[in-house]
Amino acid sequence: MLKLIIADDERVIRESISSLIDWNSLGIELVGTCRDGIEAYHMILDESPHIVMTDIRMPGLSGLELIERIYEAHMDTQFILLSGFGEFEYAKQAMKYRVHHYLLKPCNEEQIVESMKDIIKEYYHRQAFQDLKERQKALTVNLHHSIMGNIINEQIFKSDPAKFSWDAYSGFMDFYQTGYELCFLHYLEEEYLNSVLSRIYDYMAEHAPGIELYCIYVKNSLILFFEKYQASYDKFDLFMQTLKPKELPFQLDYKRFTINSLEQLLKNLITKIRRYGIIYYMNGLEPVPICNYKNLITKIEELTARLIVAEEPERKACVENLTATLNDISNTDFLKQAGSRILIKLATETSYLSSVDTTEYLMDLNQQTEYSEIRHMLCRKLNEILKKPSSRSPHYSPFIDKIIRYVVEHLEDPNLTLKCIAENYLFMNVDYVSKRFSKETKQKFSNYITALRIQKAKQLLAEGHTEQIQWIAQQVGCGNNPQYFSQIFKKSTGMTPSAYAKKLNGGE
Repeated sequence: MLKLIIADDERVIRESISSLIDWNSLGIELVGTCRDGIEAYHMILDESPHIVMTDIRMPGLSGLELIERIYEAHMDTQFILLSGFGEFEYAKQAMKYRVHHYLLKPCNEEQIVESMKDIIKEYYHRQAFQDLKERQKALTVNLHHSIMGNIINEQIFKSDPAKFSWDAYSGFMDFYQTGYELCFLHYLEEEYLNSVLSRIYDYMAEHAPGIELYCIYVKNSLILFFEKYQASYDKFDLFMQTLKPKELPFQLDYKRFTINSLEQLLKNLITKIRRYGIIYYMNGLEPVPICNYKNLITKIEELTARLIVAEEPERKACVENLTATLNDISNTDFLKQAGSRILIKLATETSYLSSVDTTEYLMDLNQQTEYSEIRHMLCRKLNEILKKPSSRSPHYSPFIDKIIRYVVEHLEDPNLTLKCIAENYLFMNVDYVSKRFSKETKQKFSNYITALRIQKAKQLLAEGHTEQIQWIAQQVGCGNNPQYFSQIFKKSTGMTPSAYAKKLNGGE
């Protein structure tokens, strides 16, 4: 329920409003009434209400002064102003504090309820928008960290990191225009890593919310880097210089460098760390080892590169060789690392996997702890890829290309069928079209259009439209039938649309 405070220096008005309305029926809890602005200010700080109904003229603090103070305290509290006829000009001043609700005294129950319903609607709309932004941010952060880990993996084993191409990842991150800060904390022993890193995460959450922090730990050195977000880092430097665990008899050695671009930062960084046998890329407080199994990595990269351009039957041989190579890996962490490299490479350079599918799959993979299950997941995914058409642009007959384009453009049409397309768009025999479609695409039209609808639904859910299942159903061609949409989605993915969205957002 939303919490409400009523503030008015006239006892009759306070008591009348508080008793006049059935607040529970509106989903509101009346947590208190106040007789002046100072009492209201203190109660707001204590209770953190969602809504405050306040008179403009009160002793101690006026309604406008109260609003100004709460605004400056960055509290997400919505105000309804009570004003007399001659005070309406004062009410206009409140607009600069985003106050848009006024009631002219005397007001009746209907007017109060109407204002409350408006403000409740605005609150939940704003909350939904904020949740959407948070979900999108969480997905982006997760994808960025997976990509960064994969880039470090790839560059570690390149004979010449300077020749590394960023093109495959440039659609996801800016490598050239955005400046970065690169920090080194030397002499940090592994037993103190989590405590020090926790303090750094807490500092960034408080002083630089929204800034992604990338961390690497190697040979008693913690390496941090993040996008440049301010002109001066004096406070940050002072904080980092005081990060000495009490048990250590000496001070940690801290250095920070400003780098013009992510490309330059990674080239410099890889040169420094690639000589070490084990490098830990930090996933939160969880160290993920990057093991220097150079020969296996080289072989995996070669096979993945061949798979990207291969046609049958070479494509089948590539998948079989990749599967056999993964089966040769006995270390659980390295198996995850190798599998992630393959999948991200295929997602960024082919049409085998979408970014949404890859993000979802990597989250599943990283949650696994059993070696046999990790290997089974990767081998199963590779076999799924083998069943898909080549990642090269398929050479379909012109009329099959027309069908595919038509389906993409009219996917939201719930009455879209191959018969309709054949007879009204191609003017061809539907039986002939059906046989040719199945032969050239290696799948039935019904399976093709269902897979396309599920893929678009996943994309919409990943973008944050988790509360709009009926709207998504319409967008992917299931009409005004969210139940049918949920059924085919669950049949395809093994979970409902809501459960899928919850999983993408970390189970929250």
